[in-house]
Amino acid sequence: MKKLLLTFATASLLSTAAMADDLAATANVNVLAALSLAETTQIDFGTIGIEDGTCTMASGGALTGSAGQSCSGTQTPGLFTITGTDGQVLDLSVAAGAAVDGVTFNPVIDGAATATLTGGTATVDMIGNLVLSSATAGVKTISYTFTANYQ
Repeated sequence: MKKLLLTFATASLLSTAAMADDLAATANVNVLAALSLAETTQIDFGTIGIEDGTCTMASGGALTGSAGQSCSGTQTPGLFTITGTDGQVLDLSVAAGAAVDGVTFNPVIDGAATATLTGGTATVDMIGNLVLSSATAGVKTISYTFTANYQ
C-alpha cells in the first residue's frame, strides 16, 4: 500500500510540472513627440460699444451684436499653431477664463474639435463672443485656455 501511495504522489507531481512553461514576450510602445502650442495671432474684437449685450465673432471674423450690443471696428480671429508627431490626431478644447471688469469672453474653436498633424503641424482658428454686463470703459485683456491632446 505504501508503494502504491508513493507512485501516485510521484505521478501527481510530474503531471503538475509538465503543465508549467515559460515564454519570453515583448512590450511595444509608440512614443510621441511632446506637443507644442503657440498663439500665432491673438483674437481681437477691435473696438465695441459699452452697451450691455453680446458681440459674436463668426468664422472669418465678422461681428454681430445682440441684446443691445452694437459691434463695429476691426476684428481678427485667433490662430493657434500646434506641432507634434506627424499624422497623429488631436482632441481640442477651449475653456473660458474669468470675466474682467464686466466683460466675459466665451471662446469657441472655429471648426472641428479634432485636428490631424500634417507635416507635424496643425492650425486652429479661435472665435467666440463677448458678453458685456455693466462693463467699464478701457482696454480689456481676458485670459482663456486652449488645450490639445493626442487621441
